[in-house]
Amino acid sequence: MDQVGGARASKQSTQDIYCHICPNVRAAAHCVDCRIYLCRSCGGNHTKFPTFDNHRVLAGTKMPSSLHHQGQRNIADDLRRCSDHPQEDIKFFCASHDAVYCGICSTKRHKGCQQEYIPELSNDYINSGDYKKVTAYFQSTDSTTNAVLKEIDHLIKKVDQLNSSQVEELKKFKVLIIAYFDQREKELLREIQLTHDKDIAALKKLQSSANAIKSDISQELANVKTHEKNSSDLFIATKRAQALLDKLQSLLNDIAGRTKYQEYDLQRDPLVETLLKNKDGMAQLVTSSGNL
Repeated sequence: MDQVGGARASKQSTQDIYCHICPNVRAAAHCVDCRIYLCRSCGGNHTKFPTFDNHRVLAGTKMPSSLHHQGQRNIADDLRRCSDHPQEDIKFFCASHDAVYCGICSTKRHKGCQQEYIPELSNDYINSGDYKKVTAYFQSTDSTTNAVLKEIDHLIKKVDQLNSSQVEELKKFKVLIIAYFDQREKELLREIQLTHDKDIAALKKLQSSANAIKSDISQELANVKTHEKNSSDLFIATKRAQALLDKLQSLLNDIAGRTKYQEYDLQRDPLVETLLKNKDGMAQLVTSSGNL
């Protein structure tokens, strides 16, 4: 008889016990009624079958750390043991209770039931509708599991693609924002410079005119002084100079009235100020449920 992985070692540790159905997979559960060890997958599906739906499955630390007796065991030996009388083999089936049990149970618990002797009942069980139903359920569950795994794999790829696309979108948006502010900075710098150049040009023009008046005044004063030795000529020169000075004073007053410049102050955009103060500024991640 084939040796069962579940009995590969007699150590008192669940790490040394393997699934009776999947011999290469460590056990994660134990069915008290079937007296077999199961891996995580088998343990999760065990009670889904109508035949085993009332079975007691112990998982994790609740499962026994070894079989009821030491040494290597055979899966058939474990399977045939009665859950209530481990020393007895299962020989009977009760359709009313959908249960298998030993001779002791037959006389004590199922005396009034319609009992059937399993060796006779199971002669052609492999061709029965019940067995085909169970195997079909296995296949159906396996197909459903494959479909779920395929869907999960597809969704993992979609999540990765979504991550890549949104990171790229954020980077593109950042480039647009930087480009916008760079362009706006250039425009504002140009506007500041134009205002400066316009004011400087106007003031320098007034400066040139004031310097010309200053030169005329100095020249006229020098001309008047050349006539200081002749009173008549000095009188005439002074009167003419006075008329010129009146004209120059008028021009100077006009220049003084135009010695102005444009005051300007850089005022920050309130929307940008709000954006800088907002910890969720620039963009927000809006989530929703995604499915196939």
